Amino acid sequence: MQALARARSAFELGLDVCAFLFLPILVLASRGAAPLAAVAGVCALGLVADNFAAAWQRVRRLVPFFLALVVWGLLSSVWAIEPQRGLLIALRLTGLFAAGLALIAAAGEIRAPQRLLCCLVAGFALSLALAVVQYATDGALTAPLARRAFIEPALNNIEDGFGLLLSPLCATLILRGRGVAATVLALPTIIVIFLLVGDAARIAFILGVVAAVPLFFWRRWLTRLAAAASVVLILAAPLALPSLAGIAVVRQDAQDVKFSAWHRLEIWSFVGSKIAEKPVFGWGLDSSRAIPGGNDVIPGAPSGQQWLPLHPHNAALQIWLELGAPGAILFAWLVAWVWLALDGATWPSLFTAAAGNSLVTALIVAFGSYGVWQEWWIGTEFLTCFLILAMAQIAAPGVTTRLSQS
Repeated sequence: MQALARARSAFELGLDVCAFLFLPILVLASRGAAPLAAVAGVCALGLVADNFAAAWQRVRRLVPFFLALVVWGLLSSVWAIEPQRGLLIALRLTGLFAAGLALIAAAGEIRAPQRLLCCLVAGFALSLALAVVQYATDGALTAPLARRAFIEPALNNIEDGFGLLLSPLCATLILRGRGVAATVLALPTIIVIFLLVGDAARIAFILGVVAAVPLFFWRRWLTRLAAAASVVLILAAPLALPSLAGIAVVRQDAQDVKFSAWHRLEIWSFVGSKIAEKPVFGWGLDSSRAIPGGNDVIPGAPSGQQWLPLHPHNAALQIWLELGAPGAILFAWLVAWVWLALDGATWPSLFTAAAGNSLVTALIVAFGSYGVWQEWWIGTEFLTCFLILAMAQIAAPGVTTRLSQS
């Protein structure tokens, strides 16, 4: 028994270290979020090993989704443009999904959540300082090891990290009677978010905060409305989003506000036409980078922008493009399920609203920025989910949620 207790303690300490390192890694080497999530997943698996039946109950309804997604991705490699790459991505996703499920299962097994919170706060504060130094010095902290010159968008990833975790962290501190600490943490974080150059991260953070206010008062019907709206938006994405490029006013406004917004519209228009060619089965897992015509230059583009550079910069469109209707249905189911799980959580209203803030932020970023299979982004999402579920133990001691039990 003593050996088991020591092992549990060691695995939990490992998770504490991962919580501390999470945000600093997003500043200095964001791709490290994927291996960090893998290490955290191993620690989480070790933590739940002696209580596996209870841990399984926490994730049993999530497992079929991730299993179905991997199996469909593997099958799609049969008709994929680059079948070997599809197989490789499917294997990588299997590992990341397993780590993520282990983290979700382990969130309820943390015996020293206050220590985990302290590690997260310390890492949060350190990452703020690192981000400011990186921004002010043009990446001096990583320059000796970097292969490429530093550019300000390299800090977009930590900007997203701040947006995902600030509200749940501050809500936890407030609910524990540490409102001053929450204020001291929030003010410089908000300044840094608006100092950095990631427009998508900034917009996502603002909209997340705006969404949190009505969620505080009207959780039940807003979460259900959000679940239904998410399903409609994801399933209708191939029709709705590509058509935006055909609206002259929208197209002109996007070009006037920011040229990259105009480029997004052109990408979505092209992707819509390719989805229409293979709407049922898609082009195969991670085929976005090899879609015929994707590397062609957009007529009239001032800087030689291509129709589809790497991925569609929209999770719904990318899944439709690569995995067709079955993939889109799975994705819609997952997003709706998370919204309904938020409705079923018996957390304090403040913490529930803060978690909703994080969910809205994550969805907006996913629908406007990264490739859906980027490993650092998947690792970031799982680590964020784990930390929110762990903080819930402090914000509402003795209370559980469907997300970690169903």
